[in-house]
Order: sequence, then structure tokens, then C-alpha cells
Amino acid sequence: MSADKTNSKKNILLMCIVAVSVLISSCGGGGGGGVTPAPNAPQTGTGGVDGYAYAAVGSAPAARAAEAAPPAGQMPLTGARVEAECGIYTHITNTNAEGYFKISNVAAGNCELRVSKSGYATRTYPVTVAAGVTARVAGAEGAKLSPAQSGEITVTANVSGAEVTIDGVSTGLTIPETLSRVFTDISAGEHEVGVSKAGWAPAAAKNVNVTAGNNALAEFVMAPADATPPVANAGADAKTFAVTRYVYERNYEDIRDFSPYFNTYTLDGSGSYSTWGGEITYQWTQTGGAAVELRDATTARPTFVPQGNDTYVFSLVVRDAAGIYSAPDYVTIVSIKPEGKIVFTGSSDQKNYDIFTMNADGTNLRQLTDNNYYDGWPHWSPDGKRIVYTTNPSGDEATYLVATMNADGTGVATLPLEGISRDWSPDGGRILYASKQGTIRQLYEAQVDGSNPVRLTSGYEKYFAQYSKSGERILFNMSVSYDGVEIGIMNRDGSNYQRLTNEEKTHSFVGWAENERMLFTLSDCVGCVKTLYVMNADGTGEQPWPVPDGVNNPKDPVMTDDGEYILFTTTSNRRLNIMCADGSAYMEYGIGAMNISYHPGP
Repeated sequence: MSADKTNSKKNILLMCIVAVSVLISSCGGGGGGGVTPAPNAPQTGTGGVDGYAYAAVGSAPAARAAEAAPPAGQMPLTGARVEAECGIYTHITNTNAEGYFKISNVAAGNCELRVSKSGYATRTYPVTVAAGVTARVAGAEGAKLSPAQSGEITVTANVSGAEVTIDGVSTGLTIPETLSRVFTDISAGEHEVGVSKAGWAPAAAKNVNVTAGNNALAEFVMAPADATPPVANAGADAKTFAVTRYVYERNYEDIRDFSPYFNTYTLDGSGSYSTWGGEITYQWTQTGGAAVELRDATTARPTFVPQGNDTYVFSLVVRDAAGIYSAPDYVTIVSIKPEGKIVFTGSSDQKNYDIFTMNADGTNLRQLTDNNYYDGWPHWSPDGKRIVYTTNPSGDEATYLVATMNADGTGVATLPLEGISRDWSPDGGRILYASKQGTIRQLYEAQVDGSNPVRLTSGYEKYFAQYSKSGERILFNMSVSYDGVEIGIMNRDGSNYQRLTNEEKTHSFVGWAENERMLFTLSDCVGCVKTLYVMNADGTGEQPWPVPDGVNNPKDPVMTDDGEYILFTTTSNRRLNIMCADGSAYMEYGIGAMNISYHPGP
């Protein structure tokens, strides 16, 4: 055989050996793998490479092997492909359950090692292999692969030291003193995040959605292990009014610029609290009464609009920051829709006064007079069809006349009576008014057409006066000194005159209350703070009348015929108010008013 043929066969044999060697190296595992060098290759010695491949906890649904100890926040990446390209040789293996790989019998020299897995970005590392030595790739931290599509999760908690888990796997990391930790290289998609700490009650896990390049937030509030549920406080039972109220459109009190709105009631759960601290959330639910819209039901102070005479019941449940719920607390709100109608003096512009009527529930507000002079002191007739009032058509603010009109403002009749209107007799046949005798006003009575006036009093100047419900007696007050305004009573014809008070104090706005008692305001002097009082018709039993909190300096008190409510204004703002006669609740209509007269209707 010729030498050329002999060399050709040797070359073919050498190529087969190399091919078999590469084929064998491609079948390596986590325990190693290698390539046998060609027989004619220079022998410089062999070594090995090994290492661990990791991915962030939360980057894949893999369980950590109990015997592995990856860096905090990392987990083994099982089944990753590891390729070591060393010169003309390529060694291939896969990571095991601990993320570990090893390749043996690698020729000494420089290699390029690639770690890859589907769904992750490939990582490449330069490695120098020395004879008889196994080179650790990426050191103790291992080869870390990042998902191809990844984002971050920021985990916050109210306590430091809480261990964080992602997808049921402990990250080995805890919440630092800053109470916030960011986890990177989290695969895009849904992840379950949890925190736990000894001595603290477990917090419910939270599901977050991670999107590529973005940060998802998982916030936790943990309660002490011995924490008790929060306490809901729905507030005290109360009363409110189902009425229409008004607000001024301008700065000055021009009644023509009022806008109506429905009265609202505000519930108050601000007394609720967490037993261990932290914020609480609110949930109100209506459990009784006609259905109403409860606005802002997840706040401490929601509101609703009462619809009529009804009893509303609401429950409040609060939840603390750890998600612990309270027992429900209940509050009952009694809604009142007052009946009847009111006539009063109101300001129709910045200087003039006119007569207005309104239903006691605030509806049907009407202006009856519209003059450039004073109209005031209105009083209902017994049947509610007419009104007696005082007018000053001359505008001289000195000559006042008594007038009457229909309840709708028509049929105005100015009577031949100079004076101030005081009342319309219960039998409908007479009018009570105060007229000057010289410089002192006394009480008179005349027929409704102004005829047959009769003087009833003399002596001290008389002010407010009102018939009793039976019409048999007249209640009045009189000025006996500068600050001494006292109360008197007499029969309808002026006989049996009695002075009921002698205190040298100011008894004002006197009128009748239920059970033939007298309602009035009492102050130490003219212009001093007024207090609402009541006493018997014989002057005994004088005592303060109960008023709701917030009512100060009342005046013009008028009790409704059924004794349920008192209409009044105040010295401070001269607005029309209504209160329950027992002092349990009150409300301001928002309208400037004085000289109130009430009729039960219709």
C-alpha cells in the first residue's frame, strides 16, 4: 500500500474519533461532561468548570430544593442549558434541581460559557480553565438569568423584619427599616405576594400583576398577634327635618335671591377606632326606613336626604388596616316633616321689608307684598285665609297702619287704624293692635274692618300681645323701666289686669305655649343675651325652656298648635329656625325673618 493511501486512512480515522467525541460531549448532565482531545492535539492538561444558575424568586414557578442555599431573593434555575465553548470543543450539560452544573475534562485554556433557558435572556461568561482545577463560574452569586419579559414588585409593610414570599417561595429577604423593598427581574404576569413575622398576625396574601418594565405595588399592614377587632361607632341616635332649605345667592339678605335645596343629614362615625392603631375604612348600610341614597357610604360622615316622617336605621362596620372587621354598630335617625304654614317679615332688598309665607316644611316660599316701604308684623286669621299686618305707606317710619289681605296677597285693605298689628282673635271677629296715646303705645281691639276700636289698657307702654287659645284672655309685656320689661295678663275686655313678673329684667317676645303656659325670652337688660323661658299663666313655675345645643340668643319664639315645635329666629343672624319643643333637634331654614306667625293649615 502506498504512503498516500496509508495517510488518508489515518486522517479518516482521526475525523471519526473527533465526531464521536463531540457527540458524547453533547449528552452531558448536571454531573459533568467532557470532550476527549484528538490524539495529535497538544496535551496541556485538563480541568473543569462548575457553578449554579439562579433566577429571582418570582421569575418562574419553581420550588427551591431544601438542600440548596442560593443567595437571598434567588432560586435554583432547573433545566437550564449550559454550553462551554473551549477552542474547537463545545461541552454541553444542564442544571440539576439545585441549579448546579459541572463539566469535567476541559482542556486548559480560555472558554466562553453560555447559560440559557426558554423564556430567559442568555448569559455569557468568560472562563479560564487551569489543569487539575475546577473553575467556579460567576462565583458564589451564581449565574443569574433574567426573564425575557420582566418587571419589579415593591413590597411595603408597617413593620420591619417581615419575611417576603413570592408565589409561595420564601425570598429569604425581609422588610427593612425603611418599610419598603423592591424585587427585580420578576417575570411578567400574575404573582402572589405574602409577608409574615413572628408575633404578628398573618396578613392576607396579595395578587399583583407585573407588566414588562413596570413596578407593581404590594402593600401590607400587619396587626399584632393579640390584636382585637376595631370598634365601630355609628354615633348617637338623633332627629332631623325633612324640609326644603335656602341659601343666599348674594352677600346681602335679599330674599328674592334665595335658592332652595333639600335638607341633608350627616351621619357621624368618626368615633370609630382601631384597637392597635392605624387607619380604618368605613362601610355604612341602610337597614331600616324608606330607601334613601346614602352618599359617600365609605367615609366617616356620609349624608342622606330625609324623605318625610320616617325612622331610618343605618349600620356601620369598620375595617382596620390589617383587614380585621368590627362588629356592626347601629344608629337611628328620626325624620320629621313639620306641617302647617308660616307668615313672617322678610327683607326683600337691602333696606325694605315685606310679608312672606311658606309651608312649615320649607316649600312654597312666596312674597306677598313688594313695596318700597315697610310691611311687617303679620298674623294669621283663625281660618288661615287672611293675614293682618302693619304697613307704612307714607314711608316716614312713624305713621304705621293696620292692614289685612288674603293669604295669597290679594285683597289688600288698609284699615282706618293707626298702630302695630298684634293678633287676630280666635273667633275671627276682632283684631288686636297697639296704638300710641301721645308717646306711649296701648292695646286696642277693633272689628276686622277697622270699625269700633276699643282701648283695653293704660299706664305702662305695651309691646307684644296675644290672645289665649280660648280667646278669653290677652297676654302682653310692658315697659316699666329702661331694662324692666315685665309680663302682664288681663281678660279680653281689659278687666282683671295682673302683673305676673317684677324682676327688673327684660321679658320679651311673649306668647302662648301648650297647656296655657307662657313662652318668652328673658335677659338681664335690653340688648343682653336672651334665654328662652316658660311659666304658668298665673306667673308661677318660671324656668328655662330646653333648647338644642347650638341655639343661642333666641327671639321671636312661636310654638306650633300641637306643641311639637318652636319656630324662632336668633339675634346673631336673624334667620328662621325650627326646633323640636323638647329641645332634641333644630334646623335653620336659611331665610332671614322676624315677626313669625304660625297656622296649622291648610
